Amino acid sequence: MSASSTTSSWNQQRRTLIPATVVGTVLEWYDMFVYAQAASLIFATIFFPSFSGSAGTLAALATFGAGYIARPVGAIVFGHIGDKLGRKTALSLTLIMMGLCSTLIGVLPTYESVGILAPTLLVALRLLQGLGSGAEFAGSFVMVAEFAPANRRGYWASLPGTGVYGGIILATIVGLTVFQLPDEQLYSWGWRLPFLVSFVLIIIGLVLRLRLAESPVFKDLKQRKEAHSIPFVAIFRKSPRTLLLAILLTAPIAFNAHVSSTYSLTFGVEQGVSRTGVLLGSLLGAIAAFCLVPVAGRLSDRFGRRPIYMIMTALGAVGSFPYFMLILAGTDVSFWAAHVLIMAPFTQALTGAQAAFLAELFEPRHRYTGVALSRELSTALLASIAPVTALGLITAAGGRPWLLAAFMSVLSLAAFAAAYFLPETRGKDMLAADTDDAAALAAERAGGKVP
Repeated sequence: MSASSTTSSWNQQRRTLIPATVVGTVLEWYDMFVYAQAASLIFATIFFPSFSGSAGTLAALATFGAGYIARPVGAIVFGHIGDKLGRKTALSLTLIMMGLCSTLIGVLPTYESVGILAPTLLVALRLLQGLGSGAEFAGSFVMVAEFAPANRRGYWASLPGTGVYGGIILATIVGLTVFQLPDEQLYSWGWRLPFLVSFVLIIIGLVLRLRLAESPVFKDLKQRKEAHSIPFVAIFRKSPRTLLLAILLTAPIAFNAHVSSTYSLTFGVEQGVSRTGVLLGSLLGAIAAFCLVPVAGRLSDRFGRRPIYMIMTALGAVGSFPYFMLILAGTDVSFWAAHVLIMAPFTQALTGAQAAFLAELFEPRHRYTGVALSRELSTALLASIAPVTALGLITAAGGRPWLLAAFMSVLSLAAFAAAYFLPETRGKDMLAADTDDAAALAAERAGGKVP
């Protein structure tokens, strides 16, 4: 694949490709945070009324966690499709699955109507939703990275990451509107509205994605008939070191950022921050991250993937302590400052620095699977336990946040170490084999056999 053909493909596709990938990421994270809000506030009454108040809330939150369990499975299933049948096919399927599941949640019967069938269907849809989410965001920035010119790949591949915080912003705005309804309206029909909004995003996303061309990298692979029979197996056989370090790269995003958007709200209220203040702080932090994600991507183009990632994670490790010091101040303004000045630039914006880095780490024959699996294994292990772990560490420290801050620092330092031990990938040929796989691939080709 020549540089001129890549540039030509990029110029033709850019106006459609960026909106098409961003809208899917918006849908993924909108669905996640709308569900989290509903599980925290109303699902105990609607789907688990036979439980006591706290037990019902716990059961509802458990259904939210079920989605995380399914995400690594989704990374394997849709990663396989993306590596074998095409990036475009996988992205269309993940969009449909996520959006339809969310829409169907919005039309579910309640426990009062059909009894135990209602929560059973809720869990099933949440699992399927997590399955689709497991390869959506990863596939979006892989697709962009395989089209984008090498000298600005970090910037363009970071743009789907703005959809993460765009989805959080949209979910927060919708939640602040819908959950202000009177209880009678909220519990009868109002709670359904945020989920039905997903259907609009499906239509927009599908219209855009069906107009996309296939990734030029994947088309080149198909012409050369280079594909692993089972990409998931190939990742563990040929790129285990890359996979492990890539999992660590995601650790602070998976845990620290989720603590900031979930448990820190409860902790802030306990310190005296108003309920409106914590919601607004979360919203302001998401807006700041939305703006900073492409900045991180652009900086990685200029200075390299490793240096930018190491600087950001080092600042994140140091910043976890002043982050909680600001929350402990107990004012709305200090809470906003914690999210806008510390969490957004040093942890949430890592999403932008990570995109091209991850896409360049994995060899093209199993890139979709490798990127999706590295992100979702980290997410399943850390994001799913983030609120409970945060509560446990603060309880163990007598209500003080320093154990939690130390744990968050350790995860940031783990990502720092991973970036240190990984190779610099800026400007890499997207058809080149990765470090672990290069020797094996050369031997296969020398012998005239390419699996």
